[in-house]
Amino acid sequence: MPTQKLLERKALIVGIVINVLQVLAGVAVFFMTGLKAMFLDFSFTAISVLSGMVAVYLSSRTVRTTERFPNGMFALEPIYAICKAIFTMSLLVYSLIDVCRVAYDYFVFGSGERIETGPVVIYEILTVIVCFSLYMYYRRSNRSIGDSSTMLTAECKSTLVDGSMSFGIGVVAIFLMLLPAGGPLDFLHYTGDFFITVALVALTIKEPFSVLKEAFVELVGGVHDDDETNAYVEAEAQRHLPANTDYEQTLIFKTGMNYTVDVYLSGIGETIDVADLIECKRSLEKELAKRLHIVDVDFVFD
Repeated sequence: MPTQKLLERKALIVGIVINVLQVLAGVAVFFMTGLKAMFLDFSFTAISVLSGMVAVYLSSRTVRTTERFPNGMFALEPIYAICKAIFTMSLLVYSLIDVCRVAYDYFVFGSGERIETGPVVIYEILTVIVCFSLYMYYRRSNRSIGDSSTMLTAECKSTLVDGSMSFGIGVVAIFLMLLPAGGPLDFLHYTGDFFITVALVALTIKEPFSVLKEAFVELVGGVHDDDETNAYVEAEAQRHLPANTDYEQTLIFKTGMNYTVDVYLSGIGETIDVADLIECKRSLEKELAKRLHIVDVDFVFD
């Protein structure tokens, strides 16, 4: 297995272990308090655990080549990211509908249960610290492999959403603890999680949409749009041109951690040496692999 895949796999396993501990603590706090926002919080982390297990499996699977899949199965990585984004959005929508129902019952029928914050504050403080640390760990791990891991990108953004939720819930819990009963804002003791859940959904819904968009582009074969990477590849391609050819353009496609580079050339001589063509291709792949790690170069004459 390539080194970058080992680094990816290690980061995913670390994330699973940490998230399992968070889920167990979150479930305990939810049953102690009944806070709806806590359900959203630990459910989101539970998705991270399940998706992390799938990601660990895919991390070792996608890079393998077989007779039927000679180029590996890297397309499974953006499919994974798409599925996780859809699950995340579904959870956000479900939680929003659930708290809206609770708020409706209180404001229309006057029925509802008083929110018990209990150990929420302590739990959320610890969760924010853990999420921030895990977020930075994911980012550092992904940067060490040139930000090429679609799955680590998805996990990174998921952890950011999780940490944001925990921070918001913690702030509301502190506010409710300090809010006196019987005052003009007493209704917040019954509907506070409605307002924080709506705010959290509004602030975090863009993250899974972002992952969904990027993964979809990869899956359907869209051109990679990172300007820095594109400039680097174009410069290297022009330095490794075969004899009797003229450079036209370079198109870069990314699927998971696999890069495909199409270098478009035109012939300017009577003949082109095939051996030189192959040597330039291999030389360019070797150079690009220093940064892109898993890369395949094709010279295209159009």
